[in-house]
Amino acid sequence: MPNANHARLCRIADKLAAARAMPVLPDAFGVDAHGFELGPPLSEAVVTEFEERHEVTLPTEYRLFVTELGDGGAGPGYELSRLNTSCCTHHRSGHLAQPSPYLPGPRYVDDWEERYEDPPGPDRAFLRGTLEIAGHGCSLVTQLTVAGPARGRLFNLDHEGPLGPYVVEDADFLSWYERWLDEAVAGYDVGWFGERLPLEEAELVAVLTDEPSSERRARAGQSLLQLPAVSESSWTALTEAMITDAHPTVRAVLWDLLRWQRHRHGRPLDDAEVIADDIARHARSCAPPDLKALGILRRLTVADLLPEVMCHDLERRRRAAYRLAWDSGEFRGEALQQDVLVDVAGGLLNDDDPVLRSHGVVVVRQFSLTCLHSALRRLQKTETGPWVRHHIDWCFDESSTRMWGDPSTMMMQGFSEDPPF
Repeated sequence: MPNANHARLCRIADKLAAARAMPVLPDAFGVDAHGFELGPPLSEAVVTEFEERHEVTLPTEYRLFVTELGDGGAGPGYELSRLNTSCCTHHRSGHLAQPSPYLPGPRYVDDWEERYEDPPGPDRAFLRGTLEIAGHGCSLVTQLTVAGPARGRLFNLDHEGPLGPYVVEDADFLSWYERWLDEAVAGYDVGWFGERLPLEEAELVAVLTDEPSSERRARAGQSLLQLPAVSESSWTALTEAMITDAHPTVRAVLWDLLRWQRHRHGRPLDDAEVIADDIARHARSCAPPDLKALGILRRLTVADLLPEVMCHDLERRRRAAYRLAWDSGEFRGEALQQDVLVDVAGGLLNDDDPVLRSHGVVVVRQFSLTCLHSALRRLQKTETGPWVRHHIDWCFDESSTRMWGDPSTMMMQGFSEDPPF
């Protein structure tokens, strides 16, 4: 394996040199800033001191990269993070040694943070067991797992939004980095790199049409649209899957992608809103109704959510309660019945599940259900769930009230469904 890794490092170094020697650098995200130049490599002593200080051993492939090729510079996003900036200095001792819980598979979504992370606070161990390897703008980042069952793997996430960790398919750091380098030079869309499946066009079409996993079918569609060019047959496969796929979320994801990518690929998407209405009808006809698809289509209503919030299945209740709590802006045009919202929020506050209680507090906050503040005060005295307590404090914080304002006003400000073309 050491010899194999050495061969990979030599291959990457040669590819970087070839990229730097190109008459015109590829038009890829971040390239203007780093020009395919890495920072100087680190000494063995510097890396060893970092490992001893954080009580962790870095994954072999990443360790070889920073000691033999370079530390920071050319890489996905704006550039690779340097080792000394990849772990925030305010993290408490042992943060990196704590195992990361995230595993390969579908993306963690919605209330991923409440299920797997500590709430904000001075002792928070956020994204424990991981280093920030690259920033892609706003709150989009790539993390390298250094402790836990997925050690050595990388994952993407929006650390301030509902798009939680997605462990990318590359087996290790060197595989991930070399794929980025190949795709950047070849003209692929490498924004938020790693989201694309590492497959060729024909293989992606096969996944889109035949893969049992709806998550991978949707990701295959996204991956096709990140190619430098999409063939006519692949575009046909995408549009057909948007209309015929059995899973509403796959249809909705493809609809959203094709709507936004139509100009980049020079192909129109006629009757987009009619198609969205058809997908929404399909989503509501399923048992259970597909709330995610309705949210993507911007056709989710409180009427869709209320039966799900009160159903017997815990996961369905969690998904519906999360959307009621955090997607309140989607219901801006509805005539919401205050008494119904009070009943729903009150039921959530009294639920045995701390995740549902937490969502209930946020519903109170987002919809200004001040009549339930006394119930929150009572809950505050007995609650043991850290996220529930955090959201109660947030609910009563005057600065957050001023910042967020009246939800009914927020819903009407600055929102447009039109893509920025």
